[in-house]
Amino acid sequence: MKNPVYIEYRRSMVIGILLLLVLSGFGAVVHYIRSIDATVLQNKVRLAAVGNQLDSEFGPVLAFMEAVRRAALLKLTIPPLETDTTLPILQLKDGLADVGVIMDSAGNTNTEMLLLLRLQPYFELAQETQPHLVGMYYVSEQGFAYNGLPKWSDYVADHLLQWRRDNMSEPNYERGQVFYPEFLPQQVAVVLPLYVDDNRVGRFIFALSLESLLAPLYQQHQDAVFMLLDQSGQLINSSLQQPMKSIDEHLLQIQRLSSMPWSIGQLEQKTNVFTSGLKELLWHWLSYALLLGVFLLVMQYRYRRRTLSPSSRLFVHIERLAQGRSQGVRRVPYGWNEVFDRVSDVRKTSE
Repeated sequence: MKNPVYIEYRRSMVIGILLLLVLSGFGAVVHYIRSIDATVLQNKVRLAAVGNQLDSEFGPVLAFMEAVRRAALLKLTIPPLETDTTLPILQLKDGLADVGVIMDSAGNTNTEMLLLLRLQPYFELAQETQPHLVGMYYVSEQGFAYNGLPKWSDYVADHLLQWRRDNMSEPNYERGQVFYPEFLPQQVAVVLPLYVDDNRVGRFIFALSLESLLAPLYQQHQDAVFMLLDQSGQLINSSLQQPMKSIDEHLLQIQRLSSMPWSIGQLEQKTNVFTSGLKELLWHWLSYALLLGVFLLVMQYRYRRRTLSPSSRLFVHIERLAQGRSQGVRRVPYGWNEVFDRVSDVRKTSE
């Protein structure tokens, strides 16, 4: 006679193994997804820290720019004094550097020239007080430029003329800071217009070195790829030595900067993100499988000792009584005495 309890025991073992594999795999996948999320969150926190560091580096430069503009507006209110000091100015029309002063129609020294003379200490201290500031220029609406140096170099003069033609040909009535991602090679520019009674008299141009500004960030995080992006998402600078072949294979995270309308981006290879947790996936799967396997064996062992073995002896007991023996099995499992006695009583009653 087949024991249906034993058949159910074998069936429960197969079902238990299948559930073990499914549950351990599910738990491992959950941990794998959480590890990916933790990696992305860690990159996000690091990107925010880099953005804050970049803002802290750029903040003093912006404060200096605003101080120059306030000083210029204040010095414009000071009555002009007679002076014969000459300034090396760059005539933007013909590209020649002329040393001299500009006179008004009455033959007096031009107000802007007097302003530049009074702002000369700011031009001299700009690069000393601001390590990332490599150049400070003033471009007048009257068609001349001044850089605070004894003379103009041909290299700077040519690039300034070309940059002015490319970027200041169209009228711009912005009163705040205007950021330009391209100025001289490896330099960006921040233009601060100077208005007097709603009339623009000139522009201050502050040239910043990207190398000195970004190099410390790149060195501190050599295991990551950072990019500086402008307002439209165009690349300004990157920590990569060579251009990237395919950006589709990378995961891009962007952090907006509070000190400028630009963003700092971090690139991470998708394969690195998704393969970093594969070892943990295997480890968690083995751990869950081992724990659930031990639990399954314990439960099956208990089921076999408390249910399967007594039921088998009960079948043997019934068969012996059916064969006409006066007594079935001698050793009755613990807790099954009443069942065995009821079977024996039923057998005697049927006789």
